[in-house]
Amino acid sequence: MRVNSRKNQSRVSDQTKVLTRSAIALALSMISLLLFRGATSIVSTFIIPVVIVLFSKRNEPISFIYIATGLLMMTALFFQTQIVFVAGYLLLSLVLKYYLLDYRNKVMLSVPGILKYLFAVIVILFIGIQLTQWIFLIPLHDMMLKLSNNQPLRYIGILLMEGIAITLVNLLLLKALTSRIKV
Repeated sequence: MRVNSRKNQSRVSDQTKVLTRSAIALALSMISLLLFRGATSIVSTFIIPVVIVLFSKRNEPISFIYIATGLLMMTALFFQTQIVFVAGYLLLSLVLKYYLLDYRNKVMLSVPGILKYLFAVIVILFIGIQLTQWIFLIPLHDMMLKLSNNQPLRYIGILLMEGIAITLVNLLLLKALTSRIKV
């Protein structure tokens, strides 16, 4: 009887830890979305994927599911126009986790991993810009066309520069915080 009781207590304790980590990740992500709106919303790309990775364990997919579900629901309720980018942040966190972390959640820097993440950032930014303009009629793509003077190579160059900045900041934050935050 005591063995079952200990197993149940352990299971409840594990579930409590998962929910606590998920709640912290959700709160930090929502604060980022609340603080960085409009023209500064790109800053959330520097923060949210790293937060999700830090508070969801690799061998515990339920924590990612809790974070993703909560984040998508809260975004749909309070930040509708950010839903496309939030979905992108979730995808970026998965790419970060599977290409740049080992099984112990330690950062492992490799050129192929970094290039895969950089490519994912650029693609997600481009798709996010396109879908946000198409769904919400927010002229992000038009703004990017003006910035690039309607030149496709310049447009790609801007996305590349944003992608490099996001990749570098994400990696630096992840490297700095994985050793300090034990989940």
